[in-house]
Amino acid sequence: MRLAVLSDIHSNLEAFICCLNDIDLSRVDRIVNLGDSIGYGPDPEEVLNLLHKLGIPNILGNHELATIDRDFRIWLTPQTLESIEHTQKYLTSASLSYIKTLPTCSVVEGALLVHGCPPDSPTIYLNHMSLSEITEIFVSNEFNIAFTGHTHHLRLIRYHGKDLDFISMNQDTVVLQQGCRYIVNVGSVGQPRDDDPRAKYVIWDNSLNTLEIRRVPYDMVKTAAKIMKRGFQRRDADRLFSGTV
Repeated sequence: MRLAVLSDIHSNLEAFICCLNDIDLSRVDRIVNLGDSIGYGPDPEEVLNLLHKLGIPNILGNHELATIDRDFRIWLTPQTLESIEHTQKYLTSASLSYIKTLPTCSVVEGALLVHGCPPDSPTIYLNHMSLSEITEIFVSNEFNIAFTGHTHHLRLIRYHGKDLDFISMNQDTVVLQQGCRYIVNVGSVGQPRDDDPRAKYVIWDNSLNTLEIRRVPYDMVKTAAKIMKRGFQRRDADRLFSGTV
């Protein structure tokens, strides 16, 4: 099984379509998405419609949560709150109803899927956790591999029963070791923040026990122009080119 794992599309239709085209050429058996399909970008309705049309399983992200839970919005930065409120102007009632059906986690081919932090948090950032807190995730849960997003950074955490290893994902392919357990952050399709503005996603091959890191160019100028035309914040257009926070 070759599983394409996407996350954090953030209403970036151009990046999403280019990733789908790349997937078509990559002999992938299934596609999943880890949430934050909306927010920041100009095409929330179009992205959700395409996910639904293609039957791609989706997970609740913090941006989806904020659209359906006003109490959660008190935890957002002013800029993120403004983005959420503006995004809602472009969402139909059908899309809001769809968001309400999204699970906080799922299991596909034995892999745990969650937006933020295993086992089921759409809001907790793994990169804000201590080593002991991350170790406790492995100790308290039974997954062999979990896929996350949320931080917009590629990251691989390996656990072999005692210590944690944080492994670079700068290469094109990572070989996973037998007997170890992993948390894989697949980066962001629509708004990477790792100094490389190309769209990112990961292909997990559970037969070869490998991760392929895919870096996909797309038309950032077109997306940025739509961000401005639809009244979103300039910083969200600028971020597309810098690949930084």
